[in-house]
Amino acid sequence: MQNRPLTYFGSFMLLGTLIAFFGFHSLTGERGLLMRDNLDREITSAQEHLYLLKKKNTQLQARISLLSGDAIDKDILEEMVRSELGLFANNEILILTN
Repeated sequence: MQNRPLTYFGSFMLLGTLIAFFGFHSLTGERGLLMRDNLDREITSAQEHLYLLKKKNTQLQARISLLSGDAIDKDILEEMVRSELGLFANNEILILTN
């Protein structure tokens, strides 16, 4: 068997190329080390959004509990009827909230 310098050189070039390729993607890829801060920011943003949705859900459940069951809260019922049907007296001040 002969020593073929080009074969060894080609093997080292292929190995070096593979190491460079995977090394580059482990740093800058979608889940690479440099993207960790970006992922942490996305997670924090999603957690804040989840907190706001849970808070809104709690408020809606409280309103639903006032409208369900045997004893319906008349103030909530009146508020909903007025907002849905647009029935307001001339001397009333209307404050709309989202």
